Amino acid sequence: MPGNPTYGELEQRVKVLEKNAVELRQTKERIRHLNAVLSSIRNVSRMIAKEKNQDRLIREICRSLIENRGYYNAWMAVKDNSGILCVAEAGLGRDGIPLIEKLTNSGLENCCGNVLSCPGILTIQNPASFCTDCPVSHIYEGRGAMAARLEHSGKIYGILTVSVPEAFSTDPEEKALFQDVAADIAFALRNIEVEEERRQTEDKLRDARDELERRVRERTVELELLSSKLLNAQEEERKRIAGDLHDGIGQSLSAIKFMLETVLERNSTDAAADFASLKTLVPMLQKASEEVRTIVMNLRPSVLDDLGILATVGWFCRQFRTVYSFIRVEEDIDIREKDVPDPLKTIIFRVLQEAMNNVAKHSHADCVWLSFKKNRNAAVELLIEDNGDGFDVPAFLSVRSSEKGFGITGMKERTELSGGIFEICSAASAGTVVRALWPHQR
Repeated sequence: MPGNPTYGELEQRVKVLEKNAVELRQTKERIRHLNAVLSSIRNVSRMIAKEKNQDRLIREICRSLIENRGYYNAWMAVKDNSGILCVAEAGLGRDGIPLIEKLTNSGLENCCGNVLSCPGILTIQNPASFCTDCPVSHIYEGRGAMAARLEHSGKIYGILTVSVPEAFSTDPEEKALFQDVAADIAFALRNIEVEEERRQTEDKLRDARDELERRVRERTVELELLSSKLLNAQEEERKRIAGDLHDGIGQSLSAIKFMLETVLERNSTDAAADFASLKTLVPMLQKASEEVRTIVMNLRPSVLDDLGILATVGWFCRQFRTVYSFIRVEEDIDIREKDVPDPLKTIIFRVLQEAMNNVAKHSHADCVWLSFKKNRNAAVELLIEDNGDGFDVPAFLSVRSSEKGFGITGMKERTELSGGIFEICSAASAGTVVRALWPHQR
């Protein structure tokens, strides 16, 4: 039988038991702390899956991280898509106000700069003595701190900092758990960023689609109105031609027919009198011939096909001066016939014809300047400017298309459908400038 233990042995055993009790208490405390951290991490995971707003997410994560006293406090600084720093905290109370103000106005703290410069976890066992310039360092007495950068796919979104019991601040398992939660938060921030980019792209596509649909609707209405106006213009042109034929050529031919019938029915033996009667038909035939020529020239000048656009412009200006002798026409023609593509020649003539007719009908001008040239960019340019009354272009364009008349709309459509650019500038008492430009085509 062994003897009774000595006093020294009992003392040694007591020390061992006390040590074991301390270790057991520390182990239980560590387990309790890690369980609290794991509980907070599970809450964070649920929030990451549910919350799609960055500001709300970081606020709720900070709050969750201090639940069950897993961490004493937590705060995050995250930059949004526009580069603005967003700060959220939990557990700091009123002490967190100076920190948030400093982060927002002055930038990140030293610990933040350190953790952003290298991967992994930054551990500070005694922030009260290490972070002397931090507004919240005084509340870390007896506690440690951990900080990690929020990084995903090479992009850093911000930092996460928490306060832990000083004894756990260097614990590998504690640091591993903290690294995992930082990675999860960074992943969530990346998802929010991607979702926001997707939403913005969808918004832009939707806006572009809506704008396109609006333009298509407007263009459809314009084309329908233009089609209606073209039909009306066609009917008006037919009516005008019919009137010209009836009032001019028709009457002349009727008179000629009547005189021929009179001569033939007379059965006169006086050849000289019959010959004199027939001679009176010559001026009537000449007049009818001129009227036919006038109608044909108005429909499409033969000079355009025979001699080209330059000769046609010259002929038109001469005719304009004859009809509107009170309007002075000054010409500046500086282009060669071969510089004007054949498909444009008729369009240029029609724009010139309509613009000059508008001057005569509406402007009350006494002078019009005509410029037809190839500009320094090798573009074909037609410019008609008058010194007449002018008009309010925006007010005119704001009127419904059906009320504008066909003139300006027709010039614009002809120019743009042929690949050109049409402009009209005017103001009350300031005259009017009509400009049609066809860019050089290689």
